[in-house]
Order: sequence, then structure tokens, then C-alpha cells
Amino acid sequence: MADHILPQEIFDNIIDHFHDDIPSLQACAAVSQAWLSSARAHLFHRVSLLPPKHTRGAGLFFFRTRESRCQELFNLIESSSAKGRRLRPVTQYIRELYLCEGMHAREWLAHEPILPVLLRSLHNLRRLEIGRSASIHISWQQLSQGLKSSIQDEVLHLPSLTELKLGSLMLDNLGDMKKILRSCQHLQVLEVDHIIFANDDVAHLRMEETDEIVRSTRMPLDKLVVGPRTSTAFIACLLHPSSSIDVGTIRKLTMSISGNFADFARLLHASISVEFLELVLMNDVDLQEHWVLPPSLRFDLSQLFRLQTLKVNIDVLQKMEDPLPWLCALLQTGISSSRSNAIRNILIVYAIYLPAPYMDRSVNTTIFEMWRDIDAVLCGTEPGMDFQPGRSALYEHAYEKLERVMLEFVLENPIGFDVAPRFMKEMVLDSPGLEERKILHIGASDTSH
Repeated sequence: MADHILPQEIFDNIIDHFHDDIPSLQACAAVSQAWLSSARAHLFHRVSLLPPKHTRGAGLFFFRTRESRCQELFNLIESSSAKGRRLRPVTQYIRELYLCEGMHAREWLAHEPILPVLLRSLHNLRRLEIGRSASIHISWQQLSQGLKSSIQDEVLHLPSLTELKLGSLMLDNLGDMKKILRSCQHLQVLEVDHIIFANDDVAHLRMEETDEIVRSTRMPLDKLVVGPRTSTAFIACLLHPSSSIDVGTIRKLTMSISGNFADFARLLHASISVEFLELVLMNDVDLQEHWVLPPSLRFDLSQLFRLQTLKVNIDVLQKMEDPLPWLCALLQTGISSSRSNAIRNILIVYAIYLPAPYMDRSVNTTIFEMWRDIDAVLCGTEPGMDFQPGRSALYEHAYEKLERVMLEFVLENPIGFDVAPRFMKEMVLDSPGLEERKILHIGASDTSH
């Protein structure tokens, strides 16, 4: 092919349209050397090393001798490097790596001898993910020292690595998490879920001489996701004086809450730069734990001066306790006696478990009876809410900057057709203030789609 007839940028743009079409990208890579680089940039951008299909020590002979995916990738890297300067090595294109541990006899992270060598060859990684598809935890202690060293001393030290996601991991103590985070040099995004500790004693975070140097050069984190079933001891690690993470720079914060409201409140109030906040109420949360806390240990939106978007995911599947009083109390904390807040968007995702058609469906019309109180908080119509004696009558209401309130229902257990439209007809939502301001938007979808 005469590639010189058209500028290379045109070919690159065409190939970009196949970014998620593996067969087409493979075909493009075989066209010419000029097309190979652009195709490889998509083919190897994200590499997922999944568990072997067959269990260790089982199966026929040709299954036992077959090379692992990890070995195949390493061989490909070695082959591309051997071609010299004619082509860029494959490692230059690998920007994201996902290590997925298997279950039981399909576990491989601790048994793959080439994995540490492979990790040390990846010099251009931007994101590293370690996790498991199931909720059973990966024991950090049982991983080989060579693998842990290649992760902590090589991959996490890369200048290009800015994102780290850890899931389904059991660490011996908080000191292990401290070492992992300290190994990161340029981290901007940190995501964790299902992280637990065999010993969550904060004594393992004792200050050392090097901690004073680390504390003066903490990493300015931009996004933090504390996912489901993560021990709140992780929060203690982040907020400890010896922590290498600066939570005060976080702009996007997501927290999945099953309890321990006071610990999550500490993290929230320390994240003074948050612009986007997402709170996920898990379906096993005990809201009574929130109500017994003193106000100083509850969530306080008035401390988040830069907050612009608030997203609340409420999972009420088979739950009897009404979460709306908690939501109303949360929104009330956004009211300050001296100024308005910066919140412009509020998104509430409400997961509802629908009763069968032959059961009492009055729940559909009563679950939002308290919404009028929330409407009053957001519009300043409740007596004493937006006006106090001695305050100027020209005072701007706390939620005056609010531009959009989106209420999205996710309907579980849908039976029949047109479940979402029928639900919208049955539901009664009294929201005079937001409707007058024309900023309330309501939608519904069911999980059958």
C-alpha cells in the first residue's frame, strides 16, 4: 500500500474508530508497518490477565504444558523488543494492566513465576488494578516476595502510574497499606473495595523518622473511591499523620457506607477541596447508628465550600427503614448561617424492590411522602430554614445556585411490561418548590433492560 499518498493522521483517525473492535484492529495491524503502531495503541492499551481456564495440576497433558497468558504476553514483549528500532516495543502501548485472581484451584498470582519479570518490563503503565471477580479476598501475605517487590518497588514507582485500584485484598495490618501507598510516586486516582486487615491496630502506623519527610511531600490525590465492604481502618490509614496521601486535594470522592458514619464523616470533612461527592448507602446500613451520633460526628456539607455536585445512591431493596429522613438531614447541613453553598447539581438514584403485581402496591405511592420536606430544604420555604431574626431580608438562600435535581428510580424485580411507566403513574411526589423553579427531573428504569 502506498501509505505516503495520504497523511498518516488520516489513517490514524480511521483506526481510532475501531478502538473497541478487536478483529478489525488485528486486520489493520496486518496491513502495513505504518498502520501497525496505531492498531497496537488500541490493542494493547488495556491488558487483562485473567485466571487460567483449567485448574492447576488437573486436566490432560496438553492443558498442563500450555503456556499461561502471562507467559504468552511476556514472549510477545520479548519478540517485539528483539526487532530493534524498527518498531516500538509492545510495552510502550500497555497503559492499563488488570491482574484478576482466580478461585481456589484457579488461583495463579502466587504461582506464576514470570509475573514479577513481566511487571518489571512495563515502563509506561498509567493504571494498575488488582482484584478478584468474587468476594473472597486475596491474601497479600501469601503472594511471593518477588511479586510484592515488583509491584511496590517497580510498578508503583513509575512516573507514569497515576491510577491504582485494589479490590478483594486482605492485608496483614495497616502498615502494609501504608507501604503500598508510600510506594506510589505520582498517584492521582485511588480506588479500593472489599479491603480488610487481619490486624487493624493503628499501632502499625507508628511514626518513623522518614515519615516527617513524607509528610512534607504528600501526594495530591485528585479522586478517591472507597468502595463496598472496605474496612474503615483504611480511612484511619489515610488520615494518620504518617500518611503519604494528601486528602485535602481530593476533588472527586465516592464512599460506600454500610455503617461507621463517624469514620466516613472524618474523611469527608478532611477532603476540603471536594467538588463531586457520591454517597452510596448500602442495603444493610443501619441508619440508627447515624441518629445517635452527635452533630459534630455527622456529615456536614457546609464544610465543603467547593462542592458542586452531590450524588446519593440509596439501595432500599427489601428494607423497611425509610432513608429519606437521613437524606433530608444531610441536605439541611448544606445550609450555612452566613452564605449560600456552591451546589449546582443533585442526583438521587433510588433502588426499589417492587412487590409482585398481586401484592399491595401502595408502597409505590407512599415511599416519597417525606419528599416535601426535602423540597422545602432545597427551596427555603420551611419556616425558620432560610430566614432568622437579624439576618438581612436580601440574604440569598443556601441552595440558590441549584440548577438541577435529578431523581432516578432503578426498579428491581420487574414483572410484566412497561414497568417503569406504570410506576411513574402510581407514584405521588409532592415537590411544589422545585417544580416552580423548573429544576426537578424524574426518571425510572427497570433492571430487565
